[in-house]
Amino acid sequence: MAEILLSEVEKYYLVMGQDVRVDGRSRSDYRQGDIDLNAVTNSHGSIRARLGETDVIVATKVDLGTPDPDRPDRGTIKFLVDCSPTASPDFEGRGGDELAEKICRILSIAYDKSGTIDLKNLCITPKKYCYVIDVDILVLQCGGNLIDVISMAVKLCLGICELPRVTGLRYDLGQGVPVFSTDEFEFDYLDVKNSPVVVTLPRVGRYFVVDASLEEESCSKGKLAFGVTPDGCVTSIDKLGRGCYQVKSIQAATAMASTVGANVNNTINMRIDSLRELKLRADPKPLSMPMDI
Repeated sequence: MAEILLSEVEKYYLVMGQDVRVDGRSRSDYRQGDIDLNAVTNSHGSIRARLGETDVIVATKVDLGTPDPDRPDRGTIKFLVDCSPTASPDFEGRGGDELAEKICRILSIAYDKSGTIDLKNLCITPKKYCYVIDVDILVLQCGGNLIDVISMAVKLCLGICELPRVTGLRYDLGQGVPVFSTDEFEFDYLDVKNSPVVVTLPRVGRYFVVDASLEEESCSKGKLAFGVTPDGCVTSIDKLGRGCYQVKSIQAATAMASTVGANVNNTINMRIDSLRELKLRADPKPLSMPMDI
């Protein structure tokens, strides 16, 4: 992590502080944020999400592909993360690539292996045709809690991703080829209500904190990243950094992540409904709304 200049007094307060953080938040509070719709043209859905000083853009593109032979009746969701070197000095050289690979792995586990999204809905013809959703993530600025912001933006973006509607099959040399509607207002949405978000909890001093700033992350040796569904179920746990944790600490962090993650999911699901209504206005210009987590 890039060096954050803090005085000894600031470090002491960050590490030894109780339930009031430097910016006035409690340990379980998020910073203010907002969402921009239609951030990228020529995509099937795009979101720009800002939380505090962290700023990311997520865009989806839907293509026609062939199902994986091991899962012939399911579609595919692929993730690609680009950590711009201008977003943080940590992303220069291999630093950005390593973080991008880590984020892709966390998202793939959350969306592919947790079973919270029915990928069978992305299958058009078993063994032959399916939807392939490419999720491209661009990190514009890193101001702390990057993985959480990305996971929120990904869920929002998948929730408004427009899947072209199949109207029938056209037979070419005896094989059925999907025919898609030419009406731009005929599409389907992917059901992401039960998909998880990631709640990352760095341990600062004796306590775990939600939505850590860069200053708080610099005072933490490690953090735990939890995949949490709307009902508070924890689908995955990843340890990031060099920190070591006792069983009681992990149990406390899991309970905290479960509560916080359920609240975040409920907020995100409401925002998805609102964003879908905005998309029906057919206004290509970016539209903004507060995130208010």
